[in-house]
Amino acid sequence: MWKIAEVMRRRNGTHRFRDAREKGCAHLLNMCRPDGGFGNPELGLEEYYKALSAFSVCGHTRTAARLCQWILSHGITPEGDFGPRTQSTGDFRYTYPNAWITIGAHRLGEFGLSQRGMEFLMGFRDPDSGGFFSDSTERDAETEQDVIYVSFCGLAALYTGRIGVARSVGGWLKMVMNCQPCFPEKFYTVYSRAKGLHITADSEIRYVVSRDAAGYQNFFQPGAAGAFLASLYQATGENEWLQLSREYMSFAENANAYLFGLLAAGKVGWAASLLYKITGEKKYREMAVRIGDSIIAAQTKRGYWNFPGTKAPHNGITAEMVVWLDAIHQASGE
Repeated sequence: MWKIAEVMRRRNGTHRFRDAREKGCAHLLNMCRPDGGFGNPELGLEEYYKALSAFSVCGHTRTAARLCQWILSHGITPEGDFGPRTQSTGDFRYTYPNAWITIGAHRLGEFGLSQRGMEFLMGFRDPDSGGFFSDSTERDAETEQDVIYVSFCGLAALYTGRIGVARSVGGWLKMVMNCQPCFPEKFYTVYSRAKGLHITADSEIRYVVSRDAAGYQNFFQPGAAGAFLASLYQATGENEWLQLSREYMSFAENANAYLFGLLAAGKVGWAASLLYKITGEKKYREMAVRIGDSIIAAQTKRGYWNFPGTKAPHNGITAEMVVWLDAIHQASGE
């Protein structure tokens, strides 16, 4: 009888986020190589950097451990950088895949990998602002620092026990919020010590998110900040980080339906899931579930997700959606 009840619950959508997560992970498992690596080797770091976390949240820890060993043998430099790099993992996005791998390895208990990865990330830290530089080589007052990449470096610091560094990232995010000229209608996302908040590049997606936009926006920006700050609150119990997380997420609360339909909303769903678990406030659960349902609607029958506008499987996006669906499943129980 319990099997019949289980089937009925699934048909009613009771476990839809978990089931979609598992379907996505099944695709990812088929991308594993005999040598322990993942995906198309010609794509290098871009292909595998989110896979560790995806396998971990789905319980495939042996597969994740094999990928860690592959990275230690083939994908890490003596300095702790990860590769091989392609053009898409360079420039101002440089720290982002490194933070994902550092976090993924640490949650698996692969401390040799995570600590080496974090030591490399510390080379991007700006002790004057509390943030992290986005450029691969430049480290001066004009070097830009992005909300999403600073937030992920802060999360990697939190995972690896660098609470002081994580607090300084919280301070950086507080400063960025205090500089916003027209929040929550617009959210500016890039800062440098020389210019402060960059508010003159309204036409460039990297620099600003508009909550009533009818075209693509980097809607992940408030989610990345909100999720990091909620995590910092969990680690420290310091209420200022919870309140700041709420403030960043107030941008998403009033965003239009178009933005909620983007896969870029996944990080907002992650942040909303954390805030719901912390506060129990219904609005955060509703936001997370709304985004989770949108993610499921974009999933193909074979379990993967595409890069918007294409039909081919995208393993990086698929791995990320698996992680966000797990966060939404944890919060909602669905």
